[in-house]
Amino acid sequence: MVPDPWNASQPPRKETLRIEYIPRPGLLSMCFVNFLLGLLTLSIYRFWARTNVRKHIWSCVHINGEPLEYTGRGIELFKGALFVFVVFGLPAVLLIAGISIAYGPEHPAIGAVQTLFLFIVSLLWGAAVFRARRYQLSRTQWRGIRGWLEGSATTYSLLYFGSLLARGMTLGWITPVMSINLQEKMLGGMRFGSMPFRFKGRAGPLYPAYAISWFLTFAVFIGIAIALGAAVAFLAGDDLSAALGDFFAEKDQPTEEQAFKIGVFFAGIAAFYLLLFLFYPIVWSIYAAREMAVLAGYTSIGDARFRLRTTTGSMIGLTIGNILIWVFTLGIGGPYVNQRLVRYLCDRMEIDGKVDVDNIRQSTAPLSTMGEGLADALDVGGL
Repeated sequence: MVPDPWNASQPPRKETLRIEYIPRPGLLSMCFVNFLLGLLTLSIYRFWARTNVRKHIWSCVHINGEPLEYTGRGIELFKGALFVFVVFGLPAVLLIAGISIAYGPEHPAIGAVQTLFLFIVSLLWGAAVFRARRYQLSRTQWRGIRGWLEGSATTYSLLYFGSLLARGMTLGWITPVMSINLQEKMLGGMRFGSMPFRFKGRAGPLYPAYAISWFLTFAVFIGIAIALGAAVAFLAGDDLSAALGDFFAEKDQPTEEQAFKIGVFFAGIAAFYLLLFLFYPIVWSIYAAREMAVLAGYTSIGDARFRLRTTTGSMIGLTIGNILIWVFTLGIGGPYVNQRLVRYLCDRMEIDGKVDVDNIRQSTAPLSTMGEGLADALDVGGL
């Protein structure tokens, strides 16, 4: 017997979800167009550039053969950023300028205003992340059904701010616990139409990988510092301090020997930061790979549960490749970094179980006419 799609008495037809990334041409030309228009418009075009990149990458993500659709607009991001500048940025600039004119640029009140502004930014950082995710989900559709993020941006922001304080006080060791708590608020509030995502799990499985990354970072940091310090001391000699003092005080022209010592000193510092720049993201790829896999395993929708097949080697390869793209393209190839991350997730994501897709209804949550202005101001909007 052929099933009657209009017979409500029949059991729902559930689907096994399959995610694929199917690339399409046009991203390379988009990189150059975004770069050139960004220069011509003094970076104002970045809102439209980000929107175009999202539309391209979203359309390459196929679920059961049908692509995602991104419906956001550049003008929405621009209006959001303009609102944040008028409400937060402009008052701070005017206040600091007023104090400088009235009392001089060295007045301690300027430092107090700057400190207050940094505190406000830290307090609102989580809200920026939350609202950016809500905006992106609300502009993402599959089969005409859009996503949404329920919950309070204020609650998430306070939890995020508390996690920053806790991480500082515990030298980072609270990070796995806070990651679980933050994702429970974020992923637990995600909706695809009328169907909610669920997230539940423990932080315990994250700690072995976190400990490896933490101790490797500590050991290598100390080792590099000692090695570079010994090398600089050996090459520069005992009068390096005197040579640097004369150099910064702009006294007598340094001798050839002193110039060599100063050069070695600054070369050592440059090598130190270069090694950290390359080493830090590679080492923490160990934890990132484990965290992504664990968080995915704690996430489900309907009767289906997610599974992400990440490995340390693949995450390190992704990280190194992204760093090289950023460095050798001077940031112009940024869309390829975003594409590589999304493709990595799609290629390694599996969904066990089935979802009653036919009974999902459209979200009734109201859409905002402004984009992720706070996230753009703090540069935490992601894709």
